[in-house]
Amino acid sequence: MSKLKKVEWYAGQLIADAAAKEKSGSVEEAIVLYLNAADVLLLLAKGQDNYTVWKGYSDKAIQCQQRSRKLMASRK
Repeated sequence: MSKLKKVEWYAGQLIADAAAKEKSGSVEEAIVLYLNAADVLLLLAKGQDNYTVWKGYSDKAIQCQQRSRKLMASRK
């Protein structure tokens, strides 16, 4: 497996873990995991020359950030 694929897999694992934490009620941990996933996805996007691939990573990072914001707002 290439390094890029390993990092993509890692980002996917962070998102899956965040969703599991969210479902189990560990909102704080889910927020941290979603933000970590967004960081990884943005790093992946930064290294892309292809717009379509860059946009895919960027959109997924934005989704993670939005989810974390929603969770932050819900805990107040």
